[in-house]
Amino acid sequence: MQLITQKNIKLQNMMKVFQEIYRQGSVSRQVLSAKTDISLMTVGKIVDQLLRYDLAYEEKEDTSKVGRKGNVVSLAPDHRTIVLLDLERHNFKLGILQMDLKIKGELYQHTYNYQKSYEDNLRNAVTHFLHNWLSDSLDGVIGVGVCVPGPYYEKGDRVLDSRIPELSTAKLKQTLSPLFPGQILYIDEDVKCSVRFDGGLALQADNIFYAIIGEGVGSAIFYDGRVLGSAYSYAGEIGQMYTKSGKMIEEAVGVGGLRRLFTEPDGSVPSFQEVAQRYKDDPRLTAYLEQAIPELALLFANVTWLLDPEIIIVETHYTKLDPLFIDKLREAFEALLLPQRGDFMPKILPSTEDIRTACYKGAGLAIIERFLDDMD
Repeated sequence: MQLITQKNIKLQNMMKVFQEIYRQGSVSRQVLSAKTDISLMTVGKIVDQLLRYDLAYEEKEDTSKVGRKGNVVSLAPDHRTIVLLDLERHNFKLGILQMDLKIKGELYQHTYNYQKSYEDNLRNAVTHFLHNWLSDSLDGVIGVGVCVPGPYYEKGDRVLDSRIPELSTAKLKQTLSPLFPGQILYIDEDVKCSVRFDGGLALQADNIFYAIIGEGVGSAIFYDGRVLGSAYSYAGEIGQMYTKSGKMIEEAVGVGGLRRLFTEPDGSVPSFQEVAQRYKDDPRLTAYLEQAIPELALLFANVTWLLDPEIIIVETHYTKLDPLFIDKLREAFEALLLPQRGDFMPKILPSTEDIRTACYKGAGLAIIERFLDDMD
């Protein structure tokens, strides 16, 4: 549990103000005070700091109304930036995130060289990116956000149980730190980055359970306004839990299981996109989705009794196959819990952004928070 100190409270207030500017786009200090429930004097000091750190700017309000125009505060998009690394696949991506949490330009995609180690691929990709995108300069960069497809165990500098074997043995912090001297380096699982954005910024809720149903099945827990950590970083690995039939959740409802239903005679397995294009009306696909719904409903019912979340967010490509997938899941979930919980039911909602976008924004928020904490 995080100790409540004057510094922590100050940092929380700074993040509240930053996030409200993000939501509003342009906003006066008076409105910021009203929206965040922070005194006008404190808001003024925070805004002055954001201006001083080049995270925001202030200008006269653009209005046609007669009378004195007030000042409005906006985020300064590219005075400060964040370098992003997305290690979801072997051909990982790099990009630049602005302070308004938008990607600047296009992402660079690295072509993986299987003759070299994962660390060498990473060094080569970063070196190429820094030279061609940033002219070998880190001026204005406040940190580096790294999204990984598996739990990141910081003490051992390891990504646990990744679907990319080479990544599971790579030392990311050890490899990246010399390439970004003096920079904040934030490494975390993509689903944990996503819940940071959806919980802390998009939905403004303190207790959220975020589940992704993809090739793997995973989740993250946003508890009391923070991403929940754990002893070995495995918290939220719901794909490893078991169904009534004895299968692991990942095997029973994951995209991988769906794809394998349509294995070709030569042993090749089609991609999800190929399944969606060629087999959308196939009864095997329909049956797989129908059996997945009660399994997920039971899983979320158990999660509800354990964590008591306010919101359960579900990110899944299955909505592309059946637009009513979330509605059907919600109906099955409520059938299990409504008789016992009545009005005290968590909402099941689709994600506000696709997981990659939410991941980038969540990693950006984490770095901005650390930057403000260090600068204070």
